[in-house]
Amino acid sequence: AARGLLAFDAVAIAKQLAPHDLVLMIGGPFFEEIWYAPGSPFAAGTRVLQIEESSSRLGYNFALDAGVLSAVEPAIDALDAALVAAGKNAGQGKDADKGKTAGFSSRVAERRAALSSMKAAEDAAQAARLEKAWSRTPTSMPRVMAEIRAGAPADAIVVDETITAGPDLFKAFAFAGPNDYYSGRGGGIGQGLAGAIGVAVAQQQRPVLCLSGDGSSMYSIQALWTSAHHQLPIVFVILANREYRVLKHNIDAYRARFNVASSKPYMHMDLTGPSMNFVDLARGMGVAASRVGGAEEIKQAVSAAFASGKPHLLEIEIEGKR
Repeated sequence: AARGLLAFDAVAIAKQLAPHDLVLMIGGPFFEEIWYAPGSPFAAGTRVLQIEESSSRLGYNFALDAGVLSAVEPAIDALDAALVAAGKNAGQGKDADKGKTAGFSSRVAERRAALSSMKAAEDAAQAARLEKAWSRTPTSMPRVMAEIRAGAPADAIVVDETITAGPDLFKAFAFAGPNDYYSGRGGGIGQGLAGAIGVAVAQQQRPVLCLSGDGSSMYSIQALWTSAHHQLPIVFVILANREYRVLKHNIDAYRARFNVASSKPYMHMDLTGPSMNFVDLARGMGVAASRVGGAEEIKQAVSAAFASGKPHLLEIEIEGKR
C-alpha cells in the first residue's frame, strides 16, 4: 500500500528511505526537492535501481547500481516474471540454495512484520489525533478526511490537491490498488481540478473524487465547466480555509532556515475580502453544488453527490493554519 509522499529536502527523504536497503525508481525525474539540503536522498549502503524510458533521464541525478532502459509496463512484467521464476528455482535447487532461500524468506517475514507493526502504530496515532480533533470548529483536517472516506464509494479514485491536508488524506484512505490515487508533482499548484477531468475520461468504470484546497482550485476552476459540458460524474470537494495555507508554511520554513525572526503578517495569502463562494461559481458553470454546514453532514453529502451520477461540487469549511 502507498506510504504517502516523500519529504521536500534530501536529508528528510534519506531519513524516510533509511529502513530500506534497496530503492527501485520507475520513470522520473525523482526527488524534486522544494528545499535545498546538502547530501544524498539515499542512506549509505542503499542500492539504487532505475527503470526509465528515456536515455537522457536514466541516472540523470543519481548514481545507479543498475539501470534498465525500457518502456515501463513490459519492464515491470518482465521483472515480476523473473522474481517469480527465481523463487521457484531456488526452492527446487540444492540444499545450499534452499538454505539461502529460507534465510531470505525469513528476512522478508521480518521486514513485513516490522512494516505491519509500524502501520499499527501509525493507525493508533492517527486514531488519537482524530479523537483529539473530532469536535473542533471549523472542522479539523483529520475529521474531514475521515468523513469523506466514510461517504465515498470503496472503489473511488482520488485526485488529490489538498497539499497541507495530505498527511490526513493518506491516513484515511488505503490506496492499496492500481490507479487509486493521482496527484501532481514538482511543487506546482493548480492541476487538481483539471487533472480530475483526465482521470474521469481515462477511468470511466470507476467513480472519481477530486479533493482540492480553495486556493489551488482557482488556478483551473474552469474545469468545472468542462465536467458539466461532457457530463463527467466527478465529485469535487473544495476544502475552504480561506487562505493559501501551504504558502504560509513555506514562509515559516524560510524564516526558520535563515533564522529570520518576524512578527509581520502573511502578505496576500488570505482569501478574504471578499470570500469566494464556490457553490455559486460551480452553479454558474453548470455544476450542481452545495455547501456542507457541519462535520456531521459531510458523510451524507459526499454519498449523495456520488449517487447523483452527475458532476457535483461540495464546499466544506475547514480549519485554517493553527
